[in-house]
Amino acid sequence: MRPNEVRRRLEAGLPTLGATVSSASPLVAEIMGHLGYDWVLLDLQHGENNLGNIAALLTAISATPTTPWVRVVSNDGPLIQRVLDLGAYGVVVPLVNTAREAQAAVRAMRYPPGGERSWGPIRGALYGGSDYHAGAERELQLVVMIETAEGIKNAEEILAVDGVDGCLIGTNDFSLSFGLPPRPVPDSAPMDPRVEDAVRKVLEAAHRNGKAPGIFTTDAEMASERVRQGFRIVSLLGDVAGLRAGCGAMLRSVRQAADQVGGVGRDAGR
Repeated sequence: MRPNEVRRRLEAGLPTLGATVSSASPLVAEIMGHLGYDWVLLDLQHGENNLGNIAALLTAISATPTTPWVRVVSNDGPLIQRVLDLGAYGVVVPLVNTAREAQAAVRAMRYPPGGERSWGPIRGALYGGSDYHAGAERELQLVVMIETAEGIKNAEEILAVDGVDGCLIGTNDFSLSFGLPPRPVPDSAPMDPRVEDAVRKVLEAAHRNGKAPGIFTTDAEMASERVRQGFRIVSLLGDVAGLRAGCGAMLRSVRQAADQVGGVGRDAGR
């Protein structure tokens, strides 16, 4: 089966860098895949993707060296199996709040006798290889999202579940749990101490259980600091947020120069 290089890096204790694709564009997915990320997360939970177009995005990622991950809408066994059958090598499950919910996600990822996944990998075997069944449990990855007060409280038990490979922390959802607004993007200001304390608790729980801790970041400085802190799944700005941040910053910079030229022209005409 095609080796999962992200899994190899994480098993070696090395950080992995990735980004989210929220737009329903195979071209954008392919561009992101060629940029050098270790993994690219195709997002069914937020944005405009759905089961009708996710196969085309997974096919586009196949033309690149990056590892294809999919974030499903919810902890839904049949949906998890569908994206695996279409070629996802990693599945990110949002809003996992208990060990029991984590165990349900593991069962959806695995074939019997260790799980409940039905046979029929269709495109998954085309991408993974003819020995897909033999290698699926070894190569595929499950990443759970810990995003709520309940999830923070149960982080130790969630991350102790066999078959959970790592977690992703949604710090904006942590903020919402504490009655705080989500942070703008990008934003390098320090997080609320309550949010930062929750981040630390989940990070430590992941390390204690030998799982890869992950987090979403909004700028290079924040991402670098999280790597130094011990995070091993680090999500950088994705297609939509990156477009807004990068193109917006360039526009503001050049607009300032253009306005200055306009001012000089008006003064010269007086």
